[in-house]
Amino acid sequence: MKSDLLEDWLDYIDSNRPLEGEFGLDRLSDISNKILSRPIASKVIVVGGTNGKGTTVEFLSNLIRKSKLKVGAYTSPHLFQFNERIRINNRSVSDNEIVNAFKRIDEIKGETKLTYFDYATLAAFQIFVSESLDVVILEIGIGGRHDPVNLVDSDISILTNVDLDHQAWLGNTIEKIGTEKSEIFRPKKVAILGSKEMPESVINRVHNNGNTAYQLGKDFFIENNGGSWNFINKKNNYEISDIRLTNLSVESAACALVAYGLISNVEVNAKESIEGTSLLGRCDKRDNFVLDVSHNPSSVKRLKNLLKEYSKDTRVIAIIGVMQDKQAAAMIKEINHIVYEWYACSPTLERAMSSFDLKQIILGNSDKKITEFDSVHSAVEAGYKRKGKDIFVVFGSFFTVKEAYESLSSLEELSI
Repeated sequence: MKSDLLEDWLDYIDSNRPLEGEFGLDRLSDISNKILSRPIASKVIVVGGTNGKGTTVEFLSNLIRKSKLKVGAYTSPHLFQFNERIRINNRSVSDNEIVNAFKRIDEIKGETKLTYFDYATLAAFQIFVSESLDVVILEIGIGGRHDPVNLVDSDISILTNVDLDHQAWLGNTIEKIGTEKSEIFRPKKVAILGSKEMPESVINRVHNNGNTAYQLGKDFFIENNGGSWNFINKKNNYEISDIRLTNLSVESAACALVAYGLISNVEVNAKESIEGTSLLGRCDKRDNFVLDVSHNPSSVKRLKNLLKEYSKDTRVIAIIGVMQDKQAAAMIKEINHIVYEWYACSPTLERAMSSFDLKQIILGNSDKKITEFDSVHSAVEAGYKRKGKDIFVVFGSFFTVKEAYESLSSLEELSI
């Protein structure tokens, strides 16, 4: 592959996939060893979990930047552009940097077939190695054991939570999923657990590894004050009071605060940093639209709780579009009781569930009015043109939310 265009490379890495049975990290070891010929950063933090990973990375990256340390962040998936996945001091790297990394990977991979995520992760490694970073934060894509991020040994591993998602890959029980996700913990290193309730498989891994553990509800705490919250780290005798509540997860913020305290002695205005952190697609309110990338039952539950603040004395119209492999019925059941009406749609993607099939699932789990739309844009447009005080919540997939943002942008331009 000799193109200098990122668009061509993204088509290439999306089409040249391994066959079933050709997955696993062993096939990547030679490639990663060549790329990681020197440390990727002075400190490495890996973030795994079912939900809240990207938010944790964002909080932590902002805290580290305030301390004047140079930080790289790798996240997935992206919302608008691939470049969003690889950032240095909050700057997305250029097309040219990514293309050069892809070329390097293609030169050294030999006959090994790589997945899209393999290419993306190895490209991030290649770029970060050349940047002399103080800290790198790497987000696990799926699971932990077989994710290419797990090729790197971390100083701190954060497991935000464990819930049902990607069962075809990770297993059908919380315990099995916990086993897969806790593979990111390295012996004798720090493990931060961002939930009060963790599977026994996770706790056992911590004990067997001899990890220094920080768990929410045991070693660090969140106190809700209504419109604000307090962070308390009893193990390190550190507190922050009256942090303003935003639309982002306080559990993610707390995990980031614990991690920052372990990697830097530089005092920063942590409260200001946490309150000033924002992230597109996380219960993001745009006029009478709320856009959220929640795509499994547990993340929809959090969305539902946040919506209670936005939807007082008004009706909620749910615009939903999901992938074929997602737990659509469980997501619908989780939020149905606060929904007045459903708009079923389908993002422009081969693996998206059709709006017809989604409508049938909604019919089986709700007695509310349902309208079927052939695209995300048509559903958003219908909501945009509808008069009144209704709140339209868009959720179900990163792809659905991406297309909704684009639709709202074009509709707002037309209305000027």
